[in-house]
Order: sequence, then C-alpha cells, then structure tokens
Amino acid sequence: MPRLLIVHGTGGPQRSDDSVRREWISSIQDGLVLAGHPAVAPDATLVNLDAPDRVPVLGDSDPAADLALLRRCWQAATFDTEPGTQPADEDALAARLAWSRYFCGLTAEELTGTLRQVRAFATGPAAAHPAVDDVRAALTPDTEIVIGHCLGGVAAALALAGTGAAVPALITLGSPHPPAGEWPTSGPVTWVDVTDVQDTLVLAARSGPAGITGKVSLDCDPRLRGARNYLASPEFGKVLGSLLETCHAR
Repeated sequence: MPRLLIVHGTGGPQRSDDSVRREWISSIQDGLVLAGHPAVAPDATLVNLDAPDRVPVLGDSDPAADLALLRRCWQAATFDTEPGTQPADEDALAARLAWSRYFCGLTAEELTGTLRQVRAFATGPAAAHPAVDDVRAALTPDTEIVIGHCLGGVAAALALAGTGAAVPALITLGSPHPPAGEWPTSGPVTWVDVTDVQDTLVLAARSGPAGITGKVSLDCDPRLRGARNYLASPEFGKVLGSLLETCHAR
C-alpha cells in the first residue's frame, strides 16, 4: 500500500489526532468504494494542524482586510433560510455567517479566527509558515501521495513547492490557496485540486495557483468542521484510486 501523508487543517475547532485520523481513514475508504476501488486501509501519517496543543498563526490585525474577506464569504455562502440583509459590521457579519451551511456549528470567534489564519498564508511569508515546516518534517522518502484539506492543503502545496521532480503526488481538497503570483514556479509532478461549487472559503479566496495539473469540481455540500464530505465522495475516490493504481504499477 502506498504511503500517504494526510494534512488536516481547517483553522476551526481543535480536534485530537485520534478523532481526525478516524474520520479521514473511514472517509477515504468510503470514497474509494463509491468510485469502484477496493476499500483498502491506507498506510498514513497524519499532520493535524487543528491539534489542541498547536498555537494558530494569525494574520496581522487588519480590520479592513478581515471585513473584506467576511464580505466575500457572505457573497459566496449558502444558507438554509433567507439570510436577510448583509450586516454592516464585522461581529454581526461573522455571527450571521456562522449560520451558513459551510460554517455551520462554528462560533463567530472560531469563524473569524479561521479567516485570520487564511490571511496569514496570503499576506505573510507563506513558505516560512510553521505549518509548512511541519508538513516538510513529516515527509519521508517513502511518502508517495500527500492529501490536504482546507488550510492543510495550502500548507501541503507550499511544503512541496520547489522540492524537485521526485516530489510526491498531491491532492488538495477545498483549499483557499494564496494568489497565484505568490507561489514558487515548481511543485508536485501531479497536483489535483478538488473543489466544491459551494465551498465558501475557496470561492472567497478567488485564487488559482500555478502548478495545478488537474482540477475536479463536485457538489458534496462541504462543511469547514471536517473533511468527510470531500473524502467520502466518488469524485475524490476516483482521483485517489487512480493515483494508488499508478503507485502500484511502479
């Protein structure tokens, strides 16, 4: 079984490694089965950026930038009920967005914290971000496929950028990548970016970095709190199953 590196990071609620691992492994197996592949138990290493002992890296205080990102999220968000008029101030806007489908279950404070972590990748020296260092430290010569969700996908892509032709294959799921101009020119030989048509953070980021070799769009009704809706989809299962077959054929 090819060696996987899982990078989980939503910037949302903190979760234990055990909780994250159980969600990922069972969901990966579901996605593979739905795509017609065997439900193999992946040999996987986990980098959990939402672990309780981690100190999140937040963007510099910039109320105008925070409000602008909140407004873009509002424009992209989907609600189960009529959302009403867009609130004018940051706190009220965050509180209302916390009732949207994507951010469902988050407090307003968790939501704004997530968005500040998104900005930390977009406005700072992203390649020097501690999460990027953690991903690089977890890579081994046996790593063949890296899978990252949300900010975990951003960290994984930055960690693999510029590392040469022998870099593993990369799948990013619902990742709000920084603008294309801020990326190194080289990266994974295979990089499949999977996004949902209703992924609020991806739509708000409005970015498409260079280096992506394949794009997959789906409608899995994503939630920031967990990666399951992406992982348990046949679209993801097809992408991963194809890469697993390629690894086995080597």
